[in-house]
Amino acid sequence: MRNLIGDLPDMLILLILYGFLITGVIITVKLLKLLDNKKQNTNGKVIFLIAMLFNSLNFYIIFDLMTVSPQSSSGNGNPHIPYIFISFPLFLSFCIVLSKKIFDILLKKNGLLSLLVITITLTIGYLSIVFQLDFISNIQEKLYYPMNSWLHWWKDIHLNYLYFNSYTFLFGISVSGLTAGILALIKKRSL
Repeated sequence: MRNLIGDLPDMLILLILYGFLITGVIITVKLLKLLDNKKQNTNGKVIFLIAMLFNSLNFYIIFDLMTVSPQSSSGNGNPHIPYIFISFPLFLSFCIVLSKKIFDILLKKNGLLSLLVITITLTIGYLSIVFQLDFISNIQEKLYYPMNSWLHWWKDIHLNYLYFNSYTFLFGISVSGLTAGILALIKKRSL
C-alpha cells in the first residue's frame, strides 16, 4: 500500500489521511449516540460494524503507512503526531461502546457466559501483552534501535507502530470485554 500512495504529492496524501480521520470522527460521534439508544436496531449495528472496520483500518494505516523504517530518515520529526493523538480517543470511544454492547448482551444471558467472556478476554489480554513486549524486544534487538523510555516513543516516527498494532488493538478489545464481563457479573449478583 505504501507504494500505491508513495508517489502522490504530500499534500494529497495529507488530505486523504485527514479526510479518513474526519470520517472516523463522524462515525464515532454517531457511534456514541448509540450509547443512549436502548433499542438494538439495524442502523445501530451497521454503524457499529463501520466503526469497527474504521478502527481496524486506522490501526493498519498507522502501522504500515505512518511508520518509517529505522533504516530511513523522515527528515522532519514525527508529522503524524496529531493524527495519532486523534486516533487514540476514537479507538477509546469505540472500546467504550463495545464494552456497553457486550454488557447489555451479558445482562440478558446466563452468568456462566460472563465468566466465559472474562476468561477469554483475560487470555487474549495476557497474550496481547506478551506479544507486544516481544514485539518491542524484537525491534530493539534485531534492528539495533534504542528504545529508551516508552514515554518518549511517540516523538519518533520510527516507533508509531509500537502504539498502533494488532496486539494493542486486541488488548483494547479484550479490556472492553473484560470490563463488560466483570460489570455484568457484579450487576447480576446484586439483583
